[in-house]
Amino acid sequence: MKRVFMLLMCLMISCAVFAASVPVVYLDRSSTNLEASSYIKKQAKSNKLPHKFTFTSDLNSLSGDEKVVVILNSGLSSGTDPRISSYLNSSQNKQAIILVNLYSIGKNILMTSVSSADTASGVDEISAATQWKKRDSAIQAMHEQWTEELFRLIQVKQELWGLSIVLCN
Repeated sequence: MKRVFMLLMCLMISCAVFAASVPVVYLDRSSTNLEASSYIKKQAKSNKLPHKFTFTSDLNSLSGDEKVVVILNSGLSSGTDPRISSYLNSSQNKQAIILVNLYSIGKNILMTSVSSADTASGVDEISAATQWKKRDSAIQAMHEQWTEELFRLIQVKQELWGLSIVLCN
């Protein structure tokens, strides 16, 4: 009986984890946001991920009860777009948010990830360079690195959400 119960729990978690849509919010139709959105879709497909990504340019289209939300913050050399900062300050669902900072910092190639406990905004953050034009191996590796981290965080958040549903029932 215990094995059957554990099997049912695993099945419920799997259904909750893999059935979810992941909204990706970009505020402007800049080339950086379009390239990043396209790259997320391409990498998800090539890695055969079960996530269904939906793209929107309106933070107000979010219901607030999403399992995971990805927000693209681009167009700045540092800092967060004031519209995104305002949304983050008022959000009651910060544990679901992943902020992807795509910074224009000259020729530098970077990728960092910071957990929500260590950010001023209280959300998980990934920062990467916005280099899309030059496609050498270092730039390609950097883009693969930040999307891998993004997909890992999405998986973790969806598993935690699925686990909380099972524990609450």
